[in-house]
Amino acid sequence: MKKALIILAFGAFALACSKIESAPAEDIVPLPDGYITITATADGSGDTKVQLTTGSAANKMQLIWSAIDRIGVYAPDSNVPFSLSYGSLSATGKFTGDATDLYSPCRDGGWSALYPYQDRIDAGITGSGSTDYYSCTLNAYQAATEGSFDRNCFLMLAHSATLGDFSFKPLVALLKVTPQFDCKQIYLTARQPGGTYVRISGQAGFEWNAGAPLMYAAPAYNLASNSTSIILTGNIKAGKDYYICVYPMEMPEGFDLNFVATDGKVYVRGSGNSFTPVRGKIYDMGEFSVAGTSWAEVKAAPDANGHTYVDLGLVVDGKKLYFADRNVGAEDVYATGNYYYWGSTQPYPSTNHYDPYRTSVNIAGDKTYDAAAKDWGGDWRMPEQGHMSFLGYDTPSTDVVDAVWDTSHALAGYTVTSSIPGYEGASFFIPAAGQYYNGSLTGVGESGMYWSSDYYYSYSFGSRTYKFQYFCISSSEKTSKYYGQNSYNHYFSIRPVIVK
Repeated sequence: MKKALIILAFGAFALACSKIESAPAEDIVPLPDGYITITATADGSGDTKVQLTTGSAANKMQLIWSAIDRIGVYAPDSNVPFSLSYGSLSATGKFTGDATDLYSPCRDGGWSALYPYQDRIDAGITGSGSTDYYSCTLNAYQAATEGSFDRNCFLMLAHSATLGDFSFKPLVALLKVTPQFDCKQIYLTARQPGGTYVRISGQAGFEWNAGAPLMYAAPAYNLASNSTSIILTGNIKAGKDYYICVYPMEMPEGFDLNFVATDGKVYVRGSGNSFTPVRGKIYDMGEFSVAGTSWAEVKAAPDANGHTYVDLGLVVDGKKLYFADRNVGAEDVYATGNYYYWGSTQPYPSTNHYDPYRTSVNIAGDKTYDAAAKDWGGDWRMPEQGHMSFLGYDTPSTDVVDAVWDTSHALAGYTVTSSIPGYEGASFFIPAAGQYYNGSLTGVGESGMYWSSDYYYSYSFGSRTYKFQYFCISSSEKTSKYYGQNSYNHYFSIRPVIVK
């Protein structure tokens, strides 16, 4: 089997390709008093893996290779991993891999490589005419690294006429933040017209563009792997510099930086002005102190109203997501709790049910229809379908939350555990509580049905059909489903959440 030895020239030549230039005037965002001032710098220090150079090497980014590093080398139908074979702790490395499937060059001539290697079906190459486009994924959750950034998110692309030297160029920009208080998370969101958020992480596409990589496809709305947040998470220490990797894409109506302090409070600063980071640049977002008076918003820790929430470190649409440790009506974390018709605040055997003509397509927080909001008060509410999907297979959260079928208790169910840095080990249990159907309790210990607050409707032959959404768990299933409008004879469980 043929092997190829690729030498990556990431020394002086590569550094020139990764040069950080001062931001031109149009890249400096004018902000109202009390907001952040953005400037482009090459400030910072590094560790043995990723280094932001200073002194005589200022204005350059340099990657120090690690023994575990891999790159993906592309041919038209192949994405082949090459592993570091020489050059650990050096700026120049040699990578070795199986070149059997690299017999034909890319459409635009030569071969391309992506760092880091992404072993997933959405990483690859597509073509149009004589141009190749490269798909890569920027993780929504990034590990906080003191004085540096998450190396798994520092995306770089290279192209070479031969399977020899590759000079990588960054596909991302860096946002430098320096909090003056200890944090568990710092997360970035970007606004767009209509009051919604831009999807700023996940799968995107680039073209080599003659050595000036260009994003041609931003993260798409309909891909579950794409998120409206980038979440820097871990043990974030006061007075230290941290860097967030971001795509070079427009944030049409500005952005927010949310700092989650160790006491649970969330401090928010942002800008309402359009901002488009430039790949390869470092933007100094400034220092942030709780003693300051210019916070756009300070959010108190969640009001659990005497109940217990579990913080897995999850962020959804620019807000923290907290799960309750038990079902509505449950006396302990392993009990089934109450069963409800969708949209009813009265548990089984009440036959009251929701009239879909009365209100909107989401009843979360409406105490007339939301049993969690009515019974528990505080910030509690029913979960949306997207919140429950963090337990499933169709979401990027599967990389940060692990749901394992657990039979160690009297009632089987899923133990849900976070692997997010700074939240490792945080967990809750969600039992296979079954369902009441036509007055009969079925499926206990085998499956569990949990309502979400969403419904949708469709028209068919002039009549409106309603779909009430729920989430199903069993030893072999974790997935979103729905019932039609005539399924009022189903009573399911409710697992409350706080979204704040």
